[in-house]
Amino acid sequence: MSLRLRIALVLGVLVAAATVSVGVISYRTTSQRLLAAIDDSLVEASAVAQARRFDDRLFESGPFSEIAVQAVLADGTVLQSTFPRSFDPLSAELNLVGRRGVTTFRTVDLGRDDYRVRSIGFDDGIVQVGRSLHETDDVLQSLRTRTLALVIAVTAAAAVTGALTAGRVTRPLRRLTSTAEQVESTGRLDVEFPDAGSGRDEVGRLAEAFRRMLTALATSRADQTRLVQDAGHELRTPLTSIRTNLDMLARYPDIDVEQRSEILAAVRAEAEELTTLVNEVVQVASGENDDEEPTEVTIDDVVRDVAARVTRRTGRVINVEADASRALVRRTALHRAVTNLVDNAVKFDASDGPIDVSVVAGRISVADRGPGVDTADQSLIFERFHRADAARTLPGSGLGLAIVAEVARAHGGSVFVADREGGGAVIGMELPLIADWPAPV
Repeated sequence: MSLRLRIALVLGVLVAAATVSVGVISYRTTSQRLLAAIDDSLVEASAVAQARRFDDRLFESGPFSEIAVQAVLADGTVLQSTFPRSFDPLSAELNLVGRRGVTTFRTVDLGRDDYRVRSIGFDDGIVQVGRSLHETDDVLQSLRTRTLALVIAVTAAAAVTGALTAGRVTRPLRRLTSTAEQVESTGRLDVEFPDAGSGRDEVGRLAEAFRRMLTALATSRADQTRLVQDAGHELRTPLTSIRTNLDMLARYPDIDVEQRSEILAAVRAEAEELTTLVNEVVQVASGENDDEEPTEVTIDDVVRDVAARVTRRTGRVINVEADASRALVRRTALHRAVTNLVDNAVKFDASDGPIDVSVVAGRISVADRGPGVDTADQSLIFERFHRADAARTLPGSGLGLAIVAEVARAHGGSVFVADREGGGAVIGMELPLIADWPAPV
């Protein structure tokens, strides 16, 4: 059952229940008031009957012209009656004999009509005065008919109104559903998005959230496509170099030892670059975090280990000045982040001068003497896949600093970039010290 039909059905049922309740209350109230009016007329007639003797004069005209009268002896014999047909008194009514002025009420079914009867005690018997409920029954029957017609009409109107209202309310939902089905069937995220109004109600907020979700998915897909393209481009260069060197070794098997060593070293370096690139691509594409538990780490130890490795690999001098800052971090992740920072400085610093690394109160700064970072790029260099114009001719995937930002955020820290005095850039990350670090979940 559709949401539109359910809303219309619920609204119709609620309105029908409310209308029936009002009709029942009105019917009962009207019935009680009409019966009370009949009883009042019988009380007046009873007063006249009580003023007379228990004989034939009870049946004289006067207040009894519209009221039936029946006289019953003490033994239950009906002496005389003007009712359409006589009826036997109840034992409770015969108990009124000798109790002059005591009365009781009841309703008697005389076949065609019901009569409201009041019994009055006399010394010699009882007198029963009654009035037909025919007019009252007609009024109540008319009231029942009109109430039923009103219930049907109001329920139908409520159902139609509910269907129209539900149609307007669910129209944006149906459009959203159609859009979602189109996305599912075509796989396209650039579908035409339905207009959901002002967005101030729940449906509007849902539509806006759906729009943002599609935008995020489209961005993610574009990022993945760009990652594959960038990775493919970056992979082709070292693979071409490796293939060329292997072809040279195969073509010239008698090459001298020194040249062979140089070629093998170049192949090894390209293989290491491929390994690093693949690891970065996998990490960024999957968004995985290390399963390593955070431990207390002296940041200086990690930085000096990274500096030694980069020096062995590139021959560049890495100057390290560090205090005794300690942080609760995943050591492998921090090592990767610092390595990316230093490798980034080495890549952009063509001066062959030393790379300066400092650690002060958990703030890791890596300074180079390269071209610096343009102001327009300073807010973008930590985003995935972003590569500044000056970096497009250099090796790399544009993922290194994005990994740095992820590691910093995962440890409650932040990243920063600034211009270095005298030229170059200062890029780094800041980690909370152990005293400020909440225990990770």
